[in-house]
Amino acid sequence: MKKKSLIYGLVACLGFGAVSCEDMLSPDSERHSYTVAQDTMYSYWGIIRSMQNIAERYVLLGELRGELVRGTSYLSDSIANILNYDMANAVDGSNRYLKAADYYHVINSCNAYLAFYDSTRTTGTLNPYMKKEAAQVSAIRAWTYLQLVQVYGEVPFYTRPLLTSDAINDFAKHPEKVTIDDLAGKFVDELEAAAKVEAEFGFPQYDYYGYTSTVAHSSKLMIPINILLGDLFLAKGDKGSCAKAAQYYYNYLSGTNNGVRTLIPAGGVIPAGYSYMGLRADGEVATDYLTFGYSGSGGSTPWTERGEQSRTLESITAIPSSTNKLWGTVLRGVNEIYGYDARINVYTSGNDSLSSTSSSVSLTAQYDKKQIINSQAYTDLAMAQTFEEYIGSGSASQSTWILTIDPNVGDARQYWIQETYQLYSNGTVGQEKFITKQNPGGAFTTTFPMIYRKSMVWLRFAEALCNAGYPSHAFAILKDGLCNADGWLPGEGTQDYEVTEWLYSFTDEDGKVTENTESRDALVNQLIADVEFESEKEKADSIKKLTALIDSTATAFAQWPDPENSELVVNYIALDENTNKPSFLDFTSTQFQGNNSSQMLLCRPSLDASGLSLVNEALDYPGWLTNGIHSRGTGYLMKADRHKSAFNYVGMVAQKALENYGQTLTKEDIYDPSNKDLVQKCVEDLIVDEEALELAFEGCRFFDLMRVAHRRNDPSYLANKLAKRNPALGSKLLDTKNWYFPLPNE
Repeated sequence: MKKKSLIYGLVACLGFGAVSCEDMLSPDSERHSYTVAQDTMYSYWGIIRSMQNIAERYVLLGELRGELVRGTSYLSDSIANILNYDMANAVDGSNRYLKAADYYHVINSCNAYLAFYDSTRTTGTLNPYMKKEAAQVSAIRAWTYLQLVQVYGEVPFYTRPLLTSDAINDFAKHPEKVTIDDLAGKFVDELEAAAKVEAEFGFPQYDYYGYTSTVAHSSKLMIPINILLGDLFLAKGDKGSCAKAAQYYYNYLSGTNNGVRTLIPAGGVIPAGYSYMGLRADGEVATDYLTFGYSGSGGSTPWTERGEQSRTLESITAIPSSTNKLWGTVLRGVNEIYGYDARINVYTSGNDSLSSTSSSVSLTAQYDKKQIINSQAYTDLAMAQTFEEYIGSGSASQSTWILTIDPNVGDARQYWIQETYQLYSNGTVGQEKFITKQNPGGAFTTTFPMIYRKSMVWLRFAEALCNAGYPSHAFAILKDGLCNADGWLPGEGTQDYEVTEWLYSFTDEDGKVTENTESRDALVNQLIADVEFESEKEKADSIKKLTALIDSTATAFAQWPDPENSELVVNYIALDENTNKPSFLDFTSTQFQGNNSSQMLLCRPSLDASGLSLVNEALDYPGWLTNGIHSRGTGYLMKADRHKSAFNYVGMVAQKALENYGQTLTKEDIYDPSNKDLVQKCVEDLIVDEEALELAFEGCRFFDLMRVAHRRNDPSYLANKLAKRNPALGSKLLDTKNWYFPLPNE
């Protein structure tokens, strides 16, 4: 009876139409799912709209269970139970964000659609009728199952519609269950067939969702099937599955499907238009803005991109909110939790006989009532990054630049993600911390939650490459952005690693200069070697001050490189990765061609009286440019002589090996194939850090950690991350049962 009650609890609202969930775009909410499945267009949009009921859960169930957020005193019980893994009180159905039946509503609607869809019907042009929609329904069903197993662990699985009591009873007697390891095998054949349809016919085309172009183009609702296949195999996690995942991600990015060009836009390189604006962290330079990006980027972000998909945009797939209840669900939960009050504004125009009504949603920031803010773990990770900028003393056309570490910035993405500043006329700066990512500038956008965007796909591609045996190529995604650019592609037969050559110096009151090229810490130790301190506290304070002073003057002198110069070659790729390359390592396609643009340099050619002037100048660089994801927050590393960057392959792998595994690796060790497993773990750790920096607060974090812990068969990997937020969670999450919420009646 227990199993029977479980199945009834999940399915009762699904097959018989009296559904508590809204039937999106439905003029008649009482129509049964098995009836609307015969009305193919109506049914398809009903499925699309039903995804709104699980949209905000994607963000919150993925983010609240990670280590990047923490609660405030305004935390609601529902959010607190999820945040604290309080399984006893996280009752499915009574918690606003825990209701498995809503997922099964989507699944059963997909089952009904695919069961009743007439695949033999054609239009007047002999094209298969609604075949593109059927391919998307297959993708939606598989994606929804993926969300279920990530939240609930082992879940009931069925692909035929349960529309009668007999069907429910039959399934209840012998329920099939699936876990994360099963989904790839369950759906691969169906999804590969759907991917062929997608390649041949493209996405369904319905122009804009809603009544105006201010909402979102219908293509934003589509799930590229090769990305989904990549996710399913990456979640499975073994080496062979990761190689398959890499191929699927590559298919999307290259715009091909098994070598055949597709009709959907290729993913291509990371778009140049995604840029950040933020303030320096130290209060003394509050008016000193840092701009990251190409000239003319316009500050575009995925959450403001509403147009049709293209390789120039960052956004791929979103589940849109509605601006009017008549058009669907107005999503407010994430806004409220992150510190906004969402209000519907209704407008009426015209006279009584010709009046029309429209509506919009506005957001009001309520800084003092936000339930979730960034955790110290997030801040620590961001500040641990090295921000580098090029400082010049003349015009941007000069040939010599000084590459400088700025110790007060860390990863600059944090300032855009979690802070807003306002410079008042009296010179003071108002600052309030809150999460702006889903709502840039406090403006309401209907293209959220963001399910897929380009950087997310590239990072998962990096994960797949790393665990398929190509860690140095995976690192290239972080540093350089795998791309078909003149002088960029990895040099054949070379494994010269990138060298960081910083000059650390300190000038005392008498003008004496002490220098050290080994490391900042070595210089500090050299300076204090003969100093007698009265206490350990005095010594610690002195070291801290010295470190900050030395950081502020650390420089590396760099010449602007000649495009024909071999310095442009990415020469850290391991030899064993350069032989017998699989197809997913071919980046010669024009789809991977970089952005031909003037490169923006950040420089201080002149300082005003306050010493705060910062000038951005563009240098026309002859060639195709590209940058890795890491440079989005730490300065564009390809500006000049990038091999001097602190973010280099050997240095970063060696750092992770020592920090995370207590092992010292030399250059020779890193390129020794016998150490490949350890090197892969180190690169994967770098990727996981980058996922936190780039995708923070978007709903990915817990699922990213769970995926890596599952792949390594090491629960402590996830548990140790959560312990940074709350030590009690560290021991609790060593038991993988506590990773999942209980299904009803279980």
